[in-house]
Amino acid sequence: MSLQILLVDDEPAIKIGFRQLTDWVKTPYSLCATASNGEEALAYVRANPVDIIITDLKMSVMDGIDLIRALKQEHLEIPIMVLSNYSDFELVREALTAGAVDYLLKANISADLLMEHLDKIAINIQDRQKDREETLKQKRLLELQNEKILLNELRHFFLDETVTQEELSEETTNCLLFSHPCVILTLFFHEDIKREKLRKVAPNIQTLLIETLSLTKLPVSIMTHHNEILYCVSANAVSECDLLKKTKLLLRQIATYFDVHPVLCCSNPAVGLTACRSAYLTCVNARNMTFYNTDISILFTKDIHFVNEIPGHKILPIVEAILNFMRSGKQQEAFQYIHETLTDWASLPLDPLLLRMKCAHIFESVALSGDAKKLHTHIHDYQQKLLHAINIDELESTLREGLSLLQNGNGNEFEKYKREVQVIMRYVNMHYKEHITLDEIARAANLNRSYLCRLFKKEYGDSIFNYLNSIRMEKAAEMLRSNPNLYVQEVAAAVGICEPFYFTRRFKEYFGVSPRDFVIHLAKNKILFESNASTK
Repeated sequence: MSLQILLVDDEPAIKIGFRQLTDWVKTPYSLCATASNGEEALAYVRANPVDIIITDLKMSVMDGIDLIRALKQEHLEIPIMVLSNYSDFELVREALTAGAVDYLLKANISADLLMEHLDKIAINIQDRQKDREETLKQKRLLELQNEKILLNELRHFFLDETVTQEELSEETTNCLLFSHPCVILTLFFHEDIKREKLRKVAPNIQTLLIETLSLTKLPVSIMTHHNEILYCVSANAVSECDLLKKTKLLLRQIATYFDVHPVLCCSNPAVGLTACRSAYLTCVNARNMTFYNTDISILFTKDIHFVNEIPGHKILPIVEAILNFMRSGKQQEAFQYIHETLTDWASLPLDPLLLRMKCAHIFESVALSGDAKKLHTHIHDYQQKLLHAINIDELESTLREGLSLLQNGNGNEFEKYKREVQVIMRYVNMHYKEHITLDEIARAANLNRSYLCRLFKKEYGDSIFNYLNSIRMEKAAEMLRSNPNLYVQEVAAAVGICEPFYFTRRFKEYFGVSPRDFVIHLAKNKILFESNASTK
């Protein structure tokens, strides 16, 4: 593409001479236009692209010097070559001082000399263009880097409630979008989606979001987790009346194009960073409704109000009712009662985390009222299953399975002892992970310390603390069997002993080997078992 040259001179002979000076078609330059004075030249460059200006110095209306100054004032950085006579030396010096890049004597003009001067200017233009492109590139890289820093800071702020707005950088705090009412949208992906995949499709999902919601401003987009994206959208850009319709369309498009099915949560409008963080947390909380209904794909936080407490005195009658059914052999009635109880809690709706905790507590209480041997082997596993149930159906199924196991267990280890001793055993089994004192046990059993110790030893045949130690050691052994790679200090802390050396000594006294030798022994037995199995 040729460089466009504007010739400015009030002498028609100069204009004609320039056009006939060379065959411009064969050069990398094009004489695009002429002007008779500086004002005409200014009007032209304001409306048309010009790469080089060649101008006379002496003209009426606006001379060459004033044209150079006017171009600089308007930040039109076009290289200027001036034409002069031998007597115009002072004017040429003034022009060069004002910003002209070169000069040419009218008397010496030839095609070769003109091309030589234009080529020098062209090289400078190319160098300047490269510098400009490099500057723009560096500017864009810096903008991207600052944008990344901003998004990382916002991500940390949204995920950590302890971070205050005052701790954020000035750029983050002054983000214009948060100074106006915003709606927080979150997309949570059910699938075991990989972070890399979500990163790859996230820009396309944002494009769909912008087009579907007809956004005129780019939303703030933060990948909060490997399977969650947060969008902050101007509340003025989305009307509540058609938001449901548009979000349904958005989810259909995401499913069609990317074969993923996220849950979308939408907050109420919020102003300011702190309020927007609270709005995000309400979206996270609202998403828990999928625990009760896995078919939900769109949630509005204004419609979600979880109950966050069930008084402890309401749990005991539930435990007693389940125990009565089970002791009477009415397992199906117990299961129906559990189903009705969970249905009632779901209708509140009860916060799913609290619901899981209550079910784990109910199972533990029933287990502690029955077979103690079954307790050591299964209670922890079933508690973990209950606490990590992904929906209410799985929660109910796990609870029924655990209770069936207890129902079918042989014997009732607790019930062969006096009621007071049963209370002690249950308390110790429920609190073995904690630092238990004799006073705490006595208060739980409502007994005098001395009488409590004598009664327990008479009934059980050993002291309370030896009983507590046996529970802790059996539990530690169970942990090592299921995960031999655990550190001693981890196992010790998990069973309520803070000092690893003391734990190791008690473990060796109980089993005859150290925890590490216990693991080695388990490994040898496993190898021996596998070897024997392979020879059969």
